[in-house]
Parts: sequence; C-alpha cells; structure tokens
Amino acid sequence: MGLLDKAKKLAELAKEKADDALAEVRARAESPGGSSPAAPAPPHTASDDRMGTPYIPGMLGKPGWREEGLVDPAAVLPIDDRDKVGIAHSTKSEVREEPFGMGRRWTSGGRAAGLYYRLTPEQRAWLPPGGLVLDPEAGGALVTMLDDGRSLMFLGADAVQVVLEVRGLDVHERAALARAVAEQLSAL
Repeated sequence: MGLLDKAKKLAELAKEKADDALAEVRARAESPGGSSPAAPAPPHTASDDRMGTPYIPGMLGKPGWREEGLVDPAAVLPIDDRDKVGIAHSTKSEVREEPFGMGRRWTSGGRAAGLYYRLTPEQRAWLPPGGLVLDPEAGGALVTMLDDGRSLMFLGADAVQVVLEVRGLDVHERAALARAVAEQLSAL
C-alpha cells in the first residue's frame, strides 16, 4: 500500500470517527436528559451520508463495539481490501445486528461483506445450523455457509471474536478478506 493510499485511509477513518462523535453529541443534546448514552439516532444528522450509517452508542438497543472499547468494524475490514473484492470505496455501510454479532455490512450489487463483533453471551454461543469447518486458507477461520448464500467466517480469540460475513465472492476473495481481517486482529 502506497503512502497516498495510507493517507487516504487514515483521512477516511478520521472523518468517520469525527462524524460518529458529532452524531453522538447531537443525539445526547436532543435527548430529554441531555446525556443519555442510549439516545436514539436523530432522523437526520449532519454526518456525511456517503460514509454510511454513523454509529451512535446504544442505537441497536444495547452496548455495541464502541462502548466495549473496540475498533470500528470499518477499520478491521479495511476499505482497500473490500475494494479489491469488488465492493467499491463509495459503498455505504449499514450498522446491523445478527444472531452472531453486531457490526457493519457493505453491499454493492450482488457482493457483500460484513464484520461483526461477538459481544454478548448469546452471540458468542450462537452456532450455525450446518456446523463449522476449519479453512486454513482463510486465516485459520472456522467457516460455514448459510442457506441464504452467506458465508460466515469466525475469527479471533477469546478477547476479540469476530464474524466475517460475505456473499457473492469466490473462494479466493473470501480467503483474502479473512486473511486481511486476521492481520488487523493481530495488530489490535
């Protein structure tokens, strides 16, 4: 990765964090008590919609990755790696909760990638109906395929467990994303 690419990546992450912080301050200011950390997101924030859904603490009804002191999923599943598998830089994220975790998903055409932290005991205990298989090419991930066509890759250790969700990617693209996530996790 060149110096210019690194600078762009850092600038995008800084902007996202600033937008998230601004949205959080506005949500707190608009809440009745003025300081509720679980205040719902205002319908329209001043954040840049091109960056995707800003994360607001408690927006999914429970503490998320920020409250746990974890890095935003957008940094664990880097933009350049998503771009390499056909999910363009301009793709907006959605903040989502699935039975296996809370995180972000990027969807572009028939391709999608998501990164979810396994935060709650229920999320950590969730197992796919089809079981898991070890995939050495995917950073040592445990992998499963769901009936709806999504592949889930379970990565990380006890302290930080994540699920990489992909759809519409071939085996090599899935493995490349899993290796990128494993590399980011090892740096945390």
